[in-house]
Amino acid sequence: MIDVSQWRASIGLWNYCSTTVSRLAKAYQSSSCQYPNHVDESDTVVVIKTSSVLLTTLFHITVLFFFMISFCILYLPKDTECHCSLHHCQSTCTCFTSMNSNWHGLIVFFSLHLLLSGDVELNPGPMIDDQPDIFLLRKWLEPLVDWQPFGLLLPGITQQDIAMIAKSALGIETEHQSQKLILYCKWINKHPEAKWRDVLHALTVREETELAQTIKDKLHEGQCIGGGSVNVATCNSVGVYNKEPVSDLVKGNPNDIFRSHSDKLTDAVTTNLYRLADALHAKGLIPLDTKRDMYSVSGDNELKKAGKLLITLQTLMKSSQHPEQYLIDVCHVLVNQQNQALTDIATSMMKQLGHECFEADKVNSLPHVVQQYADTMKKQYKQQPVVSNDWPPRIGQGLFFGRLSVVDKQDLFVAQTLHQKSSWFMLKGQIDKVVEMCGSKEFNVEDILQSNANSSPLVVAIDGAAGIGKTTLCRKLLNMWANGTLLHQHYDLVLYCPLRNGKIVTAKTLSDLFVCQRYEVPMVAEWFEKRNGEGLLIIFDGWDELCEQYRHSSLAASIIRREQFDQCSVIVTSRSYASSSLLELSSLNKHFEVTGFTEKEISIVIIKTLQNDSKLAQELIDYHMHMNCYYNHSDHCVTSDDIGLQEMLSNKDTQLALKLIQDLKMRSDVRSLCYVPLVLSMVILVYSKEGGHLPATLTELYDNFILQTIRRHVKRQEVDPRTLGSLSSLPSKLAKSLQELCQIAYINLVEAKMAFSSHQLQKYEGAVKEDFFGLMTTFIEYDEEKYQFLHLSIQEFLAALWIARYEKKTEEVFKDHFDDDQFQLCLRFVAGLTHLEHESYRQYFNKQIDVQCSRAPLFGYKATQRSWFHRSSEIKNNSGFISSDSNRNFPSFLLQLIYESHNANLCQLLAESVIGTTLCLRKVRLSLFDWLCFSYFINNSKLTWNHLCLEELFDQTLSVLTAGLTNKSLKTQCKRLDVKLWHPTTESIHNFLQSSLFYNVQECYCELENGQFVPCLALLQFFSTPLLKVLHLTLHRRSLTSTSYQDEHIELEKTIAKNSTLQEVKISCSGRDNQITVTIDSVIKGISRNRSIESFVINISSYPPLPPPLSNQSIEQLLKDNNTIQALSINIQDKLFPSSSLHISKVNTPLTALEIGKSTNILMASLIPHIKGLHCLILPEPYPLHLLFLSHPSLRTLALPLDTAESAIELFTILQTNTTLEALKLWVRYENICNSSMGTSLQDLLAENQTLKSLEIEGYFHNSFLSFLSTGIKQNSSLQQFTLKHIRLPLNEEVLQFFSVVAGKNNLTELEIYFKLDNEYTYCNYEEKECFMTQLFYEQGLPAVTNLLQSSSAIKRMRIVCDSYSSSEPKSKDFVIMFYESIFTHPSLEYIDICTIYNASFLLQRILKEQIKALVKMHQQKQPHKQVPIVNVECIITDVV
Repeated sequence: MIDVSQWRASIGLWNYCSTTVSRLAKAYQSSSCQYPNHVDESDTVVVIKTSSVLLTTLFHITVLFFFMISFCILYLPKDTECHCSLHHCQSTCTCFTSMNSNWHGLIVFFSLHLLLSGDVELNPGPMIDDQPDIFLLRKWLEPLVDWQPFGLLLPGITQQDIAMIAKSALGIETEHQSQKLILYCKWINKHPEAKWRDVLHALTVREETELAQTIKDKLHEGQCIGGGSVNVATCNSVGVYNKEPVSDLVKGNPNDIFRSHSDKLTDAVTTNLYRLADALHAKGLIPLDTKRDMYSVSGDNELKKAGKLLITLQTLMKSSQHPEQYLIDVCHVLVNQQNQALTDIATSMMKQLGHECFEADKVNSLPHVVQQYADTMKKQYKQQPVVSNDWPPRIGQGLFFGRLSVVDKQDLFVAQTLHQKSSWFMLKGQIDKVVEMCGSKEFNVEDILQSNANSSPLVVAIDGAAGIGKTTLCRKLLNMWANGTLLHQHYDLVLYCPLRNGKIVTAKTLSDLFVCQRYEVPMVAEWFEKRNGEGLLIIFDGWDELCEQYRHSSLAASIIRREQFDQCSVIVTSRSYASSSLLELSSLNKHFEVTGFTEKEISIVIIKTLQNDSKLAQELIDYHMHMNCYYNHSDHCVTSDDIGLQEMLSNKDTQLALKLIQDLKMRSDVRSLCYVPLVLSMVILVYSKEGGHLPATLTELYDNFILQTIRRHVKRQEVDPRTLGSLSSLPSKLAKSLQELCQIAYINLVEAKMAFSSHQLQKYEGAVKEDFFGLMTTFIEYDEEKYQFLHLSIQEFLAALWIARYEKKTEEVFKDHFDDDQFQLCLRFVAGLTHLEHESYRQYFNKQIDVQCSRAPLFGYKATQRSWFHRSSEIKNNSGFISSDSNRNFPSFLLQLIYESHNANLCQLLAESVIGTTLCLRKVRLSLFDWLCFSYFINNSKLTWNHLCLEELFDQTLSVLTAGLTNKSLKTQCKRLDVKLWHPTTESIHNFLQSSLFYNVQECYCELENGQFVPCLALLQFFSTPLLKVLHLTLHRRSLTSTSYQDEHIELEKTIAKNSTLQEVKISCSGRDNQITVTIDSVIKGISRNRSIESFVINISSYPPLPPPLSNQSIEQLLKDNNTIQALSINIQDKLFPSSSLHISKVNTPLTALEIGKSTNILMASLIPHIKGLHCLILPEPYPLHLLFLSHPSLRTLALPLDTAESAIELFTILQTNTTLEALKLWVRYENICNSSMGTSLQDLLAENQTLKSLEIEGYFHNSFLSFLSTGIKQNSSLQQFTLKHIRLPLNEEVLQFFSVVAGKNNLTELEIYFKLDNEYTYCNYEEKECFMTQLFYEQGLPAVTNLLQSSSAIKRMRIVCDSYSSSEPKSKDFVIMFYESIFTHPSLEYIDICTIYNASFLLQRILKEQIKALVKMHQQKQPHKQVPIVNVECIITDVV
């Protein structure tokens, strides 16, 4: 008898049809039928052994089937539900056994199913769109462990189903396997449309990659074994290609043919990678995942991606049932790329296959006139150089514009909102604004036009400083299109439209944008118009050169906004200062920034430019790389005795290059300008011409460059250039010509004209005769010769020269253009030329400026807690910063004017105008040059600053700032300093703190992030500050140090012990640092002997490998020897203590406030019994309540967890009669704690206690528990601040009732609400949770809060937190708008926080920005005497719990 398991592949249900009988008959008649000796259990094809076996088997099956039916009738319980249905050509036998059924019935069912699950003769096996077989589900998913989240992803399965299955087990095997079996049965029963595709999707979402691939392979095997045709789309979804062959005649092995051409293919595919991937996917030859891999920004270069694509093609060809046809189709796609190399390779492969090659498809060929015009433009673009001018001299040998950085609009907003650890800053400002690139997303030129996921036409913004290479980048893109290397998109035509061109600006039709006018232009334009611009790329260069009118009402603006020709792609460039209006456009897909040269690239460009010998230049670059001279601040030194090295360094060009690199290290002010290629070119030119002299300001640089240009010009006229000492001492003839050139620059700058016709310049005879000193270049516009300056910044300098030297009313002209953004750089040059010495310039610097820190207020319990540990009144609200006008109010332009003029008197005048002598740089984006200007201003301000908040300083920023603080007098001081130093070194910290500005600082709040500093040496620097009263220091290191620094640790301990000014110390350490516990030991020992510190907070968290533990008795000694500390907070991991318990015998510190961190259980057990009389106590673990209140009867602030209902009831009962406690925070650890008895007790507490002012409840409780809170709060009259974590979405009646009660309480003025998804969504994946949370927050959460605000009249401060959120937009914005309206019309609300995770804050902020004018107007109408409420929308990147 044939083994039963061999019959599992359905004996008549999958392919049981009328042909079955004839097949059986043929098999019976066939005497030559062969069969294998072994059939594996997992196979899906069973071969009929012999006709006699068939007859015998059919007889046995009939008997067995009858027996099993009888068995089912006799033994299955009555409550068993069995649903069996036989369908023609497929098996859908489903049987769901109830949870309490007898397991014998299940055995019968599976025995039946085993028999009825195979095909006798021909079985194609399970396919991806077939209903899964329970036997195969059970077998193939056996490795699956987390079945519950997997089950939730199956269509039709709900959370209730999972919960029910989890409580049951059939008993025939392990509980785990049994529950999975029930899940499969339940799914098939509830969802008859179930498919293997659903299983693969669920596994993929759950990241069960290996298991999903295994099942894919088995489905693959099933499809390739069976006969008949297979749907190509279905096969592609699992990476299989299967098609009927064109011919059965094979004249070559396709795999061998493909392999033999792979080397040539790799190179050819690299140049056409993205279009080829698109075409292969469109033809069903590669799966979508492969296409995604090609477009991914993974760091792989094009060559590596091409190799991956060929590997995929070869793999799919091998797995195809018809590899020859697969290779033929691939060849067809290669030919259609119209690339000669790909066509040649495809032709060769087709010949080896024995087929004639075919021509490329002609379906999408262009009309002749369009192709003709495109060819003309390609010819022009090829002929024009990428860098348009040869003066100033070209530099860098191919480094045209440095780096490209992509800026995602949502990411940018999050970075602004969070002031998070972004390692790069936006380049916003004038010519020399630069961006710090510490790990930012850099992109290649080829990636600018990489399509979006939806392949929609692109609108790309590219901004950057003047001279940084935006126009050069445009010309590079034109060159790439002309040469066929613009990879990501195929454009039929690319138009370059410079917006300085008057006809482009005033264009009315598409044909007006065609700079190259030919007879076919109208026909070409009409063809693109009919296609709404499809296939057209327009590059608009110079958005900043458009006046405000044309930014709103020109054809160019309409195309950029997609109001016309919405199918064309657009690139638009702009200077950074003018790009804000561009970046606000909703049509924008991408925002790139040309960010200039890195510090390393600056050195490379200098070497390649000054060292004419390319071999020597490369050797010098390699030498610098080896010596790591680009990244340190030490002097260049040579220790090698190598003769070749000595010869290289003795070369004059090499010495000049090295000297310039070294001088730039010492002159960070000039170096901060050299990130701009144009400026670097001028610096190299001026430096080499002036024998090694660096200009101090931008004005000096341009002045010298113009002089060098004139010298170059007169040299051709046989005039000795050395006689020209300066621009102010030129011979009269040259001086007059220069005056005319300056007049041209000024007049046209006023009229916003950057291009001039020859007839406009004819009246300036002297300038024309001197050929404009070579400072102008010509171009052809609509067959007319036009002139423009080499660069806009040169025109701006010459215009400034006219204002400063030739204009009679210089000060009036300065005033007229002071508020004109387009004149900012020009006015900076005016400041440099005049030094702003005239009395009238003082009016710009003596106006009051408000750039104070706007801090988010602390809520409820947090405010009370902080007041115990931070005694300084100024820092009680040292919490997060809120959105303010600091960025808008910060006087960047005034600082630039001061620096350019080098007028120190104006520094003092401006400093006296700053309100509160407080400068806050939070959320103020500054370039390196801005930091240089800032340091010059501070250095010469000559007053004592109450507060300097410097935000985040990276290594280069810190270097520039420190170098600028050179004033050694004590006239400039700072009382309070807030700063975060990124990547600091011991030396940079020392140099920073040694500045006289911080010599007498009294409060210091500093973070040292990811630095290579020695902790004890860094701490020694801070503790040595003579007048320091408050020190909050955070150290984060990830480095291991072998040096012990024993003497330095002893010195640190002594310094702290002797300090007589310190009152408050907070030290936080995290990271991987084997020295940290030794350093903290020294700190603790020093504080033990100190006699002035009243508050001490210490937090230590370390990553493995853990450092050595603290020394014995350090904590004990602190508590015994110190007699001044009143507030103590310790959060140290238990593993960092020397033993499992501390031996505390006596506590002499006069503690009134104690906080023990969550990871410090050892300290809690040892310390609490020895302390009495605390007013503030914060515990991480439960503590006997009767002992707690017995030892501390006057507690005013208490925080502790609740782990049982009994302990909660005991606490609430005690507090009913307590008259001292004012602030209470509770952590509810388990949901089952919140029973009715506990709720009633809490209700009674709120009703009876009339001294509690602040209550915070956090943890696990159901919304139904809120009914007790509602009843209690209704009867309470003392509670002023209430925080509730978490209210679960979706909301129920108890929540709405709670909001109603809160709205009616006049004593409740501060409210915090945290929203969280209910537990029923626990097993949803991350994306699903985001989706649910978005919908519920908008449709339930926000409306509930809106109703609360509309009903309340007493709330002054409010905070809403949502701990899981999506960036997707709601179906309607009405809920958000109504929410904002309720805020601005509220009678008492002063401040509200809306905190969401990730990108949701961007959406809420955008809607607020859109509505803000209307909202403020509404507020002024309804609340004319009330201050406008502060709305702070922020993004949180850590768990809010």
